[in-house]
Amino acid sequence: MNITRLIAAASIAVAAVASLAGCGETSNGAAQGSPVSATTAAASPEAAGNGIPCSQAGDLTGKPDRQPPADLPMPPGGQVYMSKGPFGKTELFFVAKDADPTKLDSVRDEAADVLAKAGYKIERKDQEEGSEAEAHLSGPHDVAIQVIQLCEGKVRVKYTLS
Repeated sequence: MNITRLIAAASIAVAAVASLAGCGETSNGAAQGSPVSATTAAASPEAAGNGIPCSQAGDLTGKPDRQPPADLPMPPGGQVYMSKGPFGKTELFFVAKDADPTKLDSVRDEAADVLAKAGYKIERKDQEEGSEAEAHLSGPHDVAIQVIQLCEGKVRVKYTLS
């Protein structure tokens, strides 16, 4: 094979690799999918989490192995259905609550306000519109609250204690 053919083959290989490296992304770095699947996923209530029947969301009436500490009050109307940990000093508690899944920030604010009335200090709040709402508090425990959509008419409030 002569040098001209080697250079031509290398050029083709480089062009092919460069072409493949760009697959799946647009020029602004956003993931690219087929228009049908992207539209279907965006329009699907199941994709957002609030359209699935609660019967498909797991056992929301479960009795967790551990209960939250007494100095961690929960908002009214919530059901602690699962706990995880401890992982060192960290424990997780999951609460199912009837709520409008489009108002995650309202549920977050209610959960944070209940803790603030019990002596916790709200350090910060944030949210990703339509996806999650979070609060971070300090007090007898450092607490991170995350609220997401769970199923039809319910949200999940996760408490991470450390």
